[in-house]
Amino acid sequence: MIYGKNDTAGKNISRALSDQFAVETKEIEYHPVFYNYPEREIGAAKGELIIIPSQHKSEKNIRSLTVHAAGNFDSSELGGFKQKMSPYDARMARSILMNISKYGSGLGYEITYEATHHGPFSENPIIFVEIGSSEKEYGDADIGYVMARSIYEAFDEESEIYCALGGLHYPGKFTRIALKQGISIGHIASKHRFNEINQNILKEMMAKTPGASGFFIEEKSFNSEQRRKLEDMLDELSFAYKLV
Repeated sequence: MIYGKNDTAGKNISRALSDQFAVETKEIEYHPVFYNYPEREIGAAKGELIIIPSQHKSEKNIRSLTVHAAGNFDSSELGGFKQKMSPYDARMARSILMNISKYGSGLGYEITYEATHHGPFSENPIIFVEIGSSEKEYGDADIGYVMARSIYEAFDEESEIYCALGGLHYPGKFTRIALKQGISIGHIASKHRFNEINQNILKEMMAKTPGASGFFIEEKSFNSEQRRKLEDMLDELSFAYKLV
């Protein structure tokens, strides 16, 4: 459990984890997105899950409580490497999301997955758990407690796992599938990434989502030509997919 020294939300959640649940957390000098291989910085064992409580910034200042994977497509301005993703424990991430929905509903926040974006790159599984989108929300002790409890009570519940293509940065359909249908969603490429999706990206998404059965494609996100292109790439790779 690591957070950046100057990250108000990360510090807020981590303080609640430490004070309320006796969970050890580690503060590091800079925001974790810029620490590639953070497992080396904190001495994590091979394969050990790294959870990063963090603040989330939104241009529209949407009040949000989010969960997402780490990784990049064709850019790497916020840590990591281009077209490389970190492993993601999709079942644990879904469990955290379910808990946030349980304890955070009715508080005026959008509770959602985010599409995969930003670093760091790691060989260990990484889950970001974030509060958005201003200093007021970042430092809210009650919200910090909700997020800390959601992390503390999460467990690796058995479920199907699918990677996902389509939707917006806040992918509403995939979030609803996770919350209502008991399916864990792994790495997500929003519809805005269409031109960045190629076979290497598809292989990376699958490889870094252990246990994934294939892909969900949000049908309304793509026109018929775009869907055909995605389906052709997936067929060539022998990856299963479902339109949703």
